[in-house]
Amino acid sequence: MYTKVNIPKASDGAGAPTIKDATVILIDVDDIASEPARTHGETLIEGDITLVEGATAIGIYATPSSINLTRESSGEADARSLIKGVEFDHPGDSDAIESFIEGFLNKGVVALVKECDGTSNGRVRLVGSKCNPLALSPELSAGNEATKNHLVFKQEQGDKFAIATYAGTMPSLAEEDADDSEEETGS
Repeated sequence: MYTKVNIPKASDGAGAPTIKDATVILIDVDDIASEPARTHGETLIEGDITLVEGATAIGIYATPSSINLTRESSGEADARSLIKGVEFDHPGDSDAIESFIEGFLNKGVVALVKECDGTSNGRVRLVGSKCNPLALSPELSAGNEATKNHLVFKQEQGDKFAIATYAGTMPSLAEEDADDSEEETGS
């Protein structure tokens, strides 16, 4: 339940862009065994997202300046909801990113985005849930100015919850693809 409090200016420069960690973490909702319960009006989530045995999350490199958390409202009076999302650019069109896009085009995901906010751990934002996941809408730009994938993950249905701050344990990430690491190092 939301507790009414005054909300002053957070700090000098509070409206400045927040630099994000370059790795966006995506969790396939089919791999989530349990997730922390949400309480309306409370956006700090202190429980853990638990994955099924053997499952891992995926870390995708994102151009840090392109990472954008989104929220929009939808609906009529007394039935408004929030549709959340995250979008970012991934440089290049490697086989690994193309395979990810093909494999996740119709899968639901939950995203964790870490802010580089000057604290030792950084605030982690949680977008989506097992019951109301994010869906991928990819765009490719491979022209004379750039080659990049613009990945948009957005909920298809609104709900009553805002983007949360995740204070739980970060999930284990999948191993780096050996073929991609050799390609990047020139081996």
